[in-house]
Parts: sequence; C-alpha cells; structure tokens
Amino acid sequence: MRRVRILLCSGFVLAVALPAAAAGPPQPILTGQAFRIAGTRVGCAVHGASAAPRVICGLWGRTTRSIQGTMSIAVDEQEVEVFQRPLDGPPSLLRELSQPPTEPPRTLPPPLGRSRTRTLSYGEVADLLGTDISCAVVRRDVLGVRCGRVDPTTREFVAASAVAILTEQNVFAARVNPKGVASTVFYQRQPYIPSPALAASERRELRRASRRLAVLRRVYHGSRRGYLTARAGFDAIDDELGSERYISACLKFTPLLYNGFYLPPRSVSYGPGHRYLAWVERIERGLCS
Repeated sequence: MRRVRILLCSGFVLAVALPAAAAGPPQPILTGQAFRIAGTRVGCAVHGASAAPRVICGLWGRTTRSIQGTMSIAVDEQEVEVFQRPLDGPPSLLRELSQPPTEPPRTLPPPLGRSRTRTLSYGEVADLLGTDISCAVVRRDVLGVRCGRVDPTTREFVAASAVAILTEQNVFAARVNPKGVASTVFYQRQPYIPSPALAASERRELRRASRRLAVLRRVYHGSRRGYLTARAGFDAIDDELGSERYISACLKFTPLLYNGFYLPPRSVSYGPGHRYLAWVERIERGLCS
C-alpha cells in the first residue's frame, strides 16, 4: 500500500499522495484530448503545442468549458495557475506557482486535434504523454481532479513542484517540499452554481411565474408598460440561464423584486401578490443561494 501523506495547513487537510488503490493503470492523454469526472461538472482538456502541452481543468457546462464566475486550474511543467472567469472579459489570474526545472525535452507524439472526451471515475489517473504531468480523480468531500508533476517510476510528486486540486466546491494549490509533503498556499471556494437538474427545474418554474404575471396585472390593474418591463426582466433571466450564466441571472432578480414586478404600490404586500412574491423568491433561492 502506498504511503498517504497528510498535512494540516491553515485549517485544511490536504492529502497529496496518489490513491491507495488506483482503478487500473494510468490512461495516456495528448494535446487535443479531454476527460470529464464522472457525476460532476469537472472537466479537463489538454491545450498548447505538443512540445509544451498544458492541462486546463474547470467546471464545464453543456455549451461552455468555463462557467462564468467559477475557477479553473492550468498545470504544465513550467507552472501551476489558478484563475477565475469574471462576469465579463478574459479570465483573471488568482495565483501562479512556478515549477522546478525539467529534464531535456523528450520526443513527443503529434497532437490529435479534436477527439471524443472520455470519462474517468474515482481512483483513475490520466498521464500527459511526453511529460511528467499526471491528473488523478480524488475525493475531497466531493469528487474532483488533482494535477501535478509525478515521477513516472515511483509515482511520487516531484520535489519542490506545485500541485492543484479542483472540485465543484473549492480549489487548492500547494507546494511539495523535498520530503514529498504538500503545503497549501492557496484556497478558495467556488461560487454557488445550481446543479443541472435544479437549474432546469427552477427555469421551468420561472417560465410559469412569467406567464402568471399577466393574471396578477389584471388583479391589481397594473399598467401595460410595467407589465412589459417585468416580462422583459423574466426573459433576460431565462436567457442568462439558457447560456449557463447563473451569476448574471441572479443579479437580474434584484430589480424585479425591488420594484415589486412593476405593479402598483403595495401590490405584493398582501393577497395573491404576496404569494406571487414568495414564489419568485423561492425560485431565486434555488438558483442563487
């Protein structure tokens, strides 16, 4: 049984050894290939030239490999980076750790271009061919991926190298000392992102609420202009959810709730209006809590 090294650092326990019982031999990956972690949104893809590939892991959606607001990691033989995609603009670098010098360049296979994304389960390992970069599926309360430089013979982490762990809940980056023990140097929680099933369910409820608004307008004799403004707000939230921009969608609830769906004053303070407000607030909590 392989040794498991554990270090308590800044209140967090970081297990950095490979799984005691890996599920089969390491699987090779090349530039242009990718893999996902079974049962999670975590996915990794290999980018860059075949002579200097890097693994980029993040939270994937149906149409994007970088959900707005979430953090990702990039690992190669030169450095480990943690970055976050803001609401607008390019990703922001949060932490960068340099890697120790490598051996002379090795003969690398050519890139494969686009290929089918494979799925890895707990304990499985993927090695980036031509490098000493290895990614393993680990569990830190939830399943995630851990990538770093590993000696291909001993399967121990390279001394003084950096390692990163990414899950749907948080991101760790650590430095491995000469004894192979990793000390956490960066930790941050991922922003809350609803599960795909919950997002789909709440989106259906949101559409129902949008249609119901016409009835509420007749009850309280609301203006057509206010009704159209509120419907536009619901449509904007739905568009953001459809593009998996969950944080932007949550920000658009504020004017709707603050302005009482643009109904006459005090309409949401009693009766059907108050019940409607509670309904939409439940939808918001499901998507944004």
